[in-house]
Amino acid sequence: MTAALAGRRVLVKIGGAALLAPDDRARIARDLAVVHAAGAHLLIVHGGGPQATNLAKRLGHEPEFRGGRRVTDAAMLEIVKMALVGQAGTDLLAACLAAGLPAVSTSASSGRCVTATRRPPRGVAGEADPVDFGLVADVAAVNGHLLETLWRGGFVPALSSVVIDEDGQPLNLNADTLVRSLCDALPFDDVFFLADVPGVFADLERPESHLPVVQTSQISALIATGVVQGGMIAKLTEMAGIVSGGVQTAWIVGLHEPAPVSAALAARPGRRTAVRAPQR
Repeated sequence: MTAALAGRRVLVKIGGAALLAPDDRARIARDLAVVHAAGAHLLIVHGGGPQATNLAKRLGHEPEFRGGRRVTDAAMLEIVKMALVGQAGTDLLAACLAAGLPAVSTSASSGRCVTATRRPPRGVAGEADPVDFGLVADVAAVNGHLLETLWRGGFVPALSSVVIDEDGQPLNLNADTLVRSLCDALPFDDVFFLADVPGVFADLERPESHLPVVQTSQISALIATGVVQGGMIAKLTEMAGIVSGGVQTAWIVGLHEPAPVSAALAARPGRRTAVRAPQR
């Protein structure tokens, strides 16, 4: 695997659910250390949705979701900053360093890597009227200079999706949207989404209905028929855009897989769903 990965750019999005348990964090970090040691240029993007939801409830703030995405008012933004940067980012950094992975944990807006703007109300699947998500960001521009500098130094950037607009206003950016924006602007060979489920299922109650491959042309029907629900709607929508933009395969891999990233890169057996463009 070493020769095959030397110089490859591998983006790994780690969902917040994968960062809740110390054992999961440690296992994922060890696997990423293997990929890094093989010569890949790794970029980690992490979420923190469960951490933000749990903290909000502890503080008496009821989270609101529309179309599988979080609505962020001023109070929720403060919670998101604490949960993503303070908790999820620190926990991830600690696991990476313990595994020997030279991670640098920072915001996606550090060094103006990502320039953000506040999102206007927009149409959302399953909603009759445009939805105002509050203090939520869209990506206006991506500058890869910071990432290139860190890669040249042998480091692994680990980005949170709390971003800043040009006026200094922090905003909450969906981590899957951040991944797509990075892929649109920079060349990546492999993109992984580590999630609390090992891919897409025709019926979550039936493990045998696992779909090892989903073509981008199937995603609209999976959403319309209710096969895909909740946060998986946004995830698959962004993955379709990533693949359409030139990445050959985007993977959804279960966080409980023993070697979620390195096994897929080496084509070893495992439970995962590959999202690909239709074959021609």
